[in-house]
Amino acid sequence: MSAAQPMVAAAAPSVVPGSLTRAADAAAAFDRYPQYQAGMRWVTEFVTQPHPDLGRSGAVCPRLEPAIRANTVWLVALTVHGTTPADAADAGRLLLDLFEEVAAGPHRSSAALLGFFPGLPGDQAADFIDGGHGLLRPESVERGLMLGEFHADSTVGGVHNRAFPVMQCPEPMFAVRAMTPHDLLFADQPGTPPADRLSYLLAYQRHIGPRLSPAAREGLEAKVSAARQLFHRESHRDPAYPGRSH
Repeated sequence: MSAAQPMVAAAAPSVVPGSLTRAADAAAAFDRYPQYQAGMRWVTEFVTQPHPDLGRSGAVCPRLEPAIRANTVWLVALTVHGTTPADAADAGRLLLDLFEEVAAGPHRSSAALLGFFPGLPGDQAADFIDGGHGLLRPESVERGLMLGEFHADSTVGGVHNRAFPVMQCPEPMFAVRAMTPHDLLFADQPGTPPADRLSYLLAYQRHIGPRLSPAAREGLEAKVSAARQLFHRESHRDPAYPGRSH
């Protein structure tokens, strides 16, 4: 009987040498990285524009155009050797670390890092991006960072209109930025599992709470208290509920 073959783990993701560039200089890399051209066209024609289905006034992402003007938006290409959600999470973790490097300094709050995957097969992009985001989101929030997940088949809706797929992008991409006071909208979502909702609110309180007004901090504490009560109700209803201590 033949011996079992050892399992070989996929190589770690890596930054493509020379691919890191500011958005203002991205056009010079369009020939090498056509994903940058498609991504920047999407940013210009969609992300920084208003949309009638958005459910509110203003641009789809009101923070990105000022960040581009401030020259604090970066693009980078990553090489990945596997296409599982775990591989995507490893790539996203690399982006979180890289963001901390490029965003160091006084403009951290406006910085953004857009990570593209030139070698990722298109038919695997949705599972790669969505699966990796699901694995890595708790860690990114704990670090005070927001990780956005984008691909052409995304069905993730906007906060003000769930039927409007705001995360659809022609190229698979992760986007990283620092958490801001505005992100309470994303941390306190009723559809989020209670354990995750409490975790996100506590991370938001830790990273953003000190910057809020006394009234806003009081309101945030009320939200944290309500989320904690909901979590305890759910955990008592189901002894196997995630996060319950035994």
